[in-house]
Amino acid sequence: MSQPASTRSFRVRLALQTIFVAGSLVAAFGAASWWYASRVLERSVDARITAQAQRMWNRVDPRTTVEEFQTISDAVFAPAGGEAPIVMVVKEHAQGTTIFSTQGAPEDLDAYFRSSFPTNEELRSAPPEPAENPPPPAARGDDFGELLGLPRLDPPPHAQPQRGRATRFRPQMPMVRDPVMFTARSRGVDWRWGAFSNPHYTMFVGLSLREFYADVNRMGTWYAGAAIIALALAGLAALWTSKRAMKPLERVVTTAQRLTASDLAERIPFSRDDDREFAQLIAVLNEMMQRLEGSFQQAVRFTADASHELKTPLAIMLASLDDALRNTTPGSAEHERFGSLFEEATRLKTITQSLLLLSQADAGRLPTHPETYDLSADLSRLIEDGEILCEAAGLTLQHEIEPSVTVHADRALLRQVFQNLLSNAIKYNREAGHVSLRLAREASEAVFTIINTGAAIPAEIQPRLFERFFRGDKAHNRQTDGFGLGLNIAAEFARANHATLKLLRSEEDQTIFEVRLATA
Repeated sequence: MSQPASTRSFRVRLALQTIFVAGSLVAAFGAASWWYASRVLERSVDARITAQAQRMWNRVDPRTTVEEFQTISDAVFAPAGGEAPIVMVVKEHAQGTTIFSTQGAPEDLDAYFRSSFPTNEELRSAPPEPAENPPPPAARGDDFGELLGLPRLDPPPHAQPQRGRATRFRPQMPMVRDPVMFTARSRGVDWRWGAFSNPHYTMFVGLSLREFYADVNRMGTWYAGAAIIALALAGLAALWTSKRAMKPLERVVTTAQRLTASDLAERIPFSRDDDREFAQLIAVLNEMMQRLEGSFQQAVRFTADASHELKTPLAIMLASLDDALRNTTPGSAEHERFGSLFEEATRLKTITQSLLLLSQADAGRLPTHPETYDLSADLSRLIEDGEILCEAAGLTLQHEIEPSVTVHADRALLRQVFQNLLSNAIKYNREAGHVSLRLAREASEAVFTIINTGAAIPAEIQPRLFERFFRGDKAHNRQTDGFGLGLNIAAEFARANHATLKLLRSEEDQTIFEVRLATA
C-alpha cells in the first residue's frame, strides 16, 4: 500500500503543539506580569507624587507668596538621580484662578483642573475625618486654624523656634480630604496627577508618564524577545525529544519494509535504550510476525504438496481420456463427452502447475538459472508466435525492437512473462484491433512495453489486476480462456529476475503494460 499523500510528521506536529502550549502559558504569564508590573509602577508613581506633595504641603501656608512657592517648589521638586521632573499647579478656590504653576506644567489642562477641584462651600460642608491620634493644640497666638474652624496641628520639626532668636511660626496647611489620583492627556502625553485640597486652594502635583510607558514597553520588549527565544528552544527540544522517542518506531518501519512474502523471518531488533512501552510493542509485533510466518509457511507447504500430489492422478486421467478419445468414433456422443473431460483435465493440470510454481515463488525456492543473453534477439521468437496468434484472432501485430539489448536473467522465466502479457493482449482486444511490442534502452535499464487496443480496464479494479484468481467482471466466463493467474505468475517471474511489471495506464482503446529490468 502506498503512503498517503497527506501524511503529517508526528515530530513536527509535536513540536508545534509544544510551542503552542508553551506559548499560551508564556503569553498568559506575560500578560499577568505586565499588568502587575504596570500596577506596581503606577503605585510607585503615585507614591512619589504623594511624597513630594506632602513635602510641599508641609512648607506652605495661606500667606505663602508666589515667590515663596517658586523657591519651595524648586527645592522640593528638583529632580535627583536622573528622575523625571515633577510639576505643580495651584488653583485658588474663591476666584478659580491659577495662583502658581511650575515650569513645564501643561497649560491646556487648565479647564480640566478648574472643573476638578472643589469649591469653598464643598470643602466647608465636608470637614476632615478626625485622626486616630489628634495632635495637641498649637501654641497660643496662632489663630489661622481658629479662623477656618479646623483642628490645630503641631508645627513640623523644621518650623520649631530655635533658642536665642525669635522665629514666627507659620501654621501647617491641613488637607481636609484624601488626595485624588487621576490621569489626564496633554498634547499626546499622559500625565499622572494628584489633587491635594484645603479650604483655600487645590494643589495639583503631576508627573509625565512618558518614562513610565517607556519602562513598561521596554519590559514588554525584553519579555517578548525572551519568550520568542524560549519558544524556539522549546520547539527544538521537542524535536530532539521526539526524534529519540521515534527511534524504536523507525526500527519497526525499517523491518516492516524488508518483509516480503518470500521472507517473513525478519524480526524487529531490541535496544537497551527502549522504553517499556516500546519494548512491549516490539515484542508483540515480533510474536505476530512469527505467527504469520508459521501460518504462511503452512499454506505454502499445503499448496506445494497438494499441487505435487495432484500431478500423478491428473497425468493418469489425461492418459486415460486420450486413450478413450482414440477408441471412440469421432462425432459420437462419447467422443464429445471425452473431449470435454480432456479439456477440463488439461485446464486443471495447468492450474496445478501454476500453483506449484507460485508456492515455490512464495517460499523463495523458485528455481532460476540467470544468464547473460541478447533480449532483442530472443524476442524474435515471441514476435513469430504473436503474428500467428494475432492472425488467427484477426488482429495486427506491430513491433519496434531496439537491437543488442543485453540482460542478465533467467531466459525461460522472462520469456514466460512476455508470453503471458502477449496472451492477455490478444484475448482482451477488440475486433480488427492491434497489438504493439516495443523494446528500448533507457539509461541502464531495458524497458519492454506491450500495447493493445480494446476496452479500458475500470479504475476500481486496476489495483487488483495482479491478485491471484482475480478476473474482471467481463472475463468471468468460459468464452474467454484463463483462470486469473497469468498476471500474478508474470509478476512473480519478473520479481524473480529483479524486474518490475506494472500497468502504466488503461484508457479507452489503449492499455499499456511495462516491464523494466537492468541491462547487463
